Amino acid sequence: MFKSPLLLSLLVVLLLFAVRESGADSYRCGQKLIRTGDSPADVLRVCGEPRHRDRGLEHIVLEGAPQRLTVERWYFRQGNRSLEHVVMLYRGQVVRIAVGGR
Repeated sequence: MFKSPLLLSLLVVLLLFAVRESGADSYRCGQKLIRTGDSPADVLRVCGEPRHRDRGLEHIVLEGAPQRLTVERWYFRQGNRSLEHVVMLYRGQVVRIAVGGR
């Protein structure tokens, strides 16, 4: 199928990057879910305090249009073997949930 090992390597790297930086519409904390549209209070009630918080620019699709916005990012990890989840908040609601690395 792939005649070039370089092409195959490039494809594998791109797929790994896409999985590592993929987004999610929800995140499970214990038995409950948080979703885009939830409030910061909902996130705290369901997931507890994040292990880290910061602010930064992110590309977010808001009202159907991609925008570059300053968001607050909350970082959660449920254990050493779980993936990190980054919950991004803008104007009092969750606008994106990203899945990061281990």
